[in-house]
Amino acid sequence: MAAETNYFWLNCGYNRWNHNEPLVGQTTVFESGAQFNPTQGFRAFKQAQVGDKVIFYQVQTDAGLLGWGEIISVTTGAQNKIHVQFKFNETFKPLTTEYLKRSEALEFRMNNMKETLFNKISYDEFELIKGLGTGDVTIPRYFFMAETETFEPEETYTIYTHTRNGIKRNGYHHYTQLEVGDQIVVYNRHMNQSIVGRAEVAHHIHTRPPESGRTNSTAIEIRYLEDIHPMSLMTLNKHPKLKNLYFLQENAKQAIASLTPTQYHAMMEMSENDGLKGQFETVKADYELPKEEDVKPFILLLADDKTEGLKAATSLVEKANATPVMTVGHPDFSEEMLYGRYLPNEAGALYYREGFITELMPKSDRQYLVVDQFERIDPDIFQTYINVLEGYEMTLPRYNKDGSMIKWSRDKDSFYRFNPNWHIVGVTYLTPQEVKETYSTQMLKYTRIIQAKK
Repeated sequence: MAAETNYFWLNCGYNRWNHNEPLVGQTTVFESGAQFNPTQGFRAFKQAQVGDKVIFYQVQTDAGLLGWGEIISVTTGAQNKIHVQFKFNETFKPLTTEYLKRSEALEFRMNNMKETLFNKISYDEFELIKGLGTGDVTIPRYFFMAETETFEPEETYTIYTHTRNGIKRNGYHHYTQLEVGDQIVVYNRHMNQSIVGRAEVAHHIHTRPPESGRTNSTAIEIRYLEDIHPMSLMTLNKHPKLKNLYFLQENAKQAIASLTPTQYHAMMEMSENDGLKGQFETVKADYELPKEEDVKPFILLLADDKTEGLKAATSLVEKANATPVMTVGHPDFSEEMLYGRYLPNEAGALYYREGFITELMPKSDRQYLVVDQFERIDPDIFQTYINVLEGYEMTLPRYNKDGSMIKWSRDKDSFYRFNPNWHIVGVTYLTPQEVKETYSTQMLKYTRIIQAKK
């Protein structure tokens, strides 16, 4: 019966292999006993047998994974010295233990064998490390990198992590997190402040030989993959997944920043689609709207397919960097639902529950009200809001603490802050002509009508 195969991790010094020749096929001998402290893998040496599989990792010169091989000889000499001969079978990408820790399955193991020469690992750990080393399995992270150099596709470039005077570049700690295979969006301030290409990390942070005129030669290496359709920061900032990111602000001077996978793919999507392509087109009305009135808080979204109506509305709201608050129109939709009402609490005392308009409109973070089947609502319930839009001070059915009635207007000292950028998005399945017949000219004066494209 064949002996069960064991799996190991071997920490190698640089001189254990001849790096001037191909590593595959080379052999080297490690021994336990007098040269090594018994706590540094002595138990693993005792378990080693011919045919066992081994991961080779170089602990010097920040190299990382070397490859994998097998044990071809095990002998025991004087003073219980165990001599193990290893053969190199396949090279790996030079991933570091920090990269391997990205896998939850490997994190504990990586934290517990830094100081040990020879370590036993499981079959599953061996196969996972092998998959990562060959590139069959990846755990990439994503980064945003600002450079002013013009890169050529498929070329490798050295990126220094310090200025010539030795000052760490802004975002330096992100350089220390970079690992081989991590994906990079390249941004060039000299090219209309735009992202211009994508790259990947070819070598994690390392110290290069001293260079004339440079105080610190710490660097990474990237392989520039391809140019992409340039996207300016202003354009990127319109995407709902990218809004308000500090490194997308025009005054940001971050040399490198971390991205989530969603943010990275959103940038690639915008580049491929030449920005945010509109799903909507404005419907031309055959009635005159007052040109002096720019405030249009009502948006009527005309949709043909009921399954796509809310989807189109959500997309429209997100492109305005807002959050949709969804509801459905029905004949019993009342003024109280818009402006609030008094209700008793558990103790029987009355409290005022805000309505959709009075609660959402004053918020500093944009929360648009999206109403599906808007045509089912009696438009007269919006008249109080329309009167405020017209410039009137309206009395609402609630009271101040002093007993006086609440007043609402477009003035700055109004009880409810008037927000001209807040919107009610009504999803309706009417035609433009039916919209004209259903709603008053006064309401249409404050309404933008758009048609969702198929």
